Amino acid sequence: MPQMHRQLKITKLFRKGANTRQTEDYEELQQVQKLEEKLREKQNELFQIQRNNCRRKTAPPKPKSKDSEFVKPQKIILTTSVEILKKNVELMSMLTGVEVQSYVADDHCCVVFHMHHKSDTFVKHGLRIDMHSDGNEISKSTMPVGFNLIAVIGEFDKITRPRCLGAIRRALVAYYDRLHQYDALKDFLNVEANMFKKLDGSYIEISFSVQSRDEEDEQIQATLMLDYRVYDVRPKTFCFMENENLQDVMEILMQQCLAFKKKPLKKAFKEAFMDDIGQYRLVQHVGVRREEEQQRRPKRFRPNKNDYNNDDTFLPEDCSDQSDGQCSE
Repeated sequence: MPQMHRQLKITKLFRKGANTRQTEDYEELQQVQKLEEKLREKQNELFQIQRNNCRRKTAPPKPKSKDSEFVKPQKIILTTSVEILKKNVELMSMLTGVEVQSYVADDHCCVVFHMHHKSDTFVKHGLRIDMHSDGNEISKSTMPVGFNLIAVIGEFDKITRPRCLGAIRRALVAYYDRLHQYDALKDFLNVEANMFKKLDGSYIEISFSVQSRDEEDEQIQATLMLDYRVYDVRPKTFCFMENENLQDVMEILMQQCLAFKKKPLKKAFKEAFMDDIGQYRLVQHVGVRREEEQQRRPKRFRPNKNDYNNDDTFLPEDCSDQSDGQCSE
């Protein structure tokens, strides 16, 4: 029994010694790993320093400009804001058709109206408003002939108000719309049409001949008068010039002309007097078309320059024996 007890103590001592050795080895391994990590970090730092030094050596030095001045950010922001404001003003003038070209306090204000109707050239009109009279007096104007500017601005206290400028632009659009309708009707029908400008708008007279479908031999000469206001693109009123032949058929013709209240001149005239809807229709064009005049006009004989066989020379034997100085044909 004493021997067994002694063997157990020896075994325990061996086990304790082995465990102590394992613990010491593990701690040494951890220290080695920490040292290796620190070594890698130092190597990376050294590599970064060497790479930065190589970059500085290879990269060319930046030129130092002595003349360049530092621009404050406030100036950059201000310049950008001004450019954006200019673009917004151009966009508004394009959409509204109204542009304030120049303005000087207590002196003048110049306003330009841009027209966007169909035209071969770019059309615009301007006003110079005297600001000494509280902005209610026009010193210069480039409005079209016959445009009733006084009737438009008479409805407002000040010309410089946006509503007044918008009303002038709207009246100009209506003015050119009436001119376009008038030209389209005149080119389409080639009738006698006269436009007269009045203070309260435009006044159009159209002279043409009509004939009843029941009485083929009877032709009536009629003159249609259309009256417009400054903002109208359709006639406010229309009537026929007094004529003895029109007394009996005046009501019928007025009924046929109701289309002028709803449609442009060309379509309304075609529907009223050319589509055989009403009792009277257009039978005679007063005036001759330019194309027909050119066709009727005899063409002047011109020798062909490229025709080298053209025998168009003067020969004495082609003349007659008479002394009148004329050649025979």
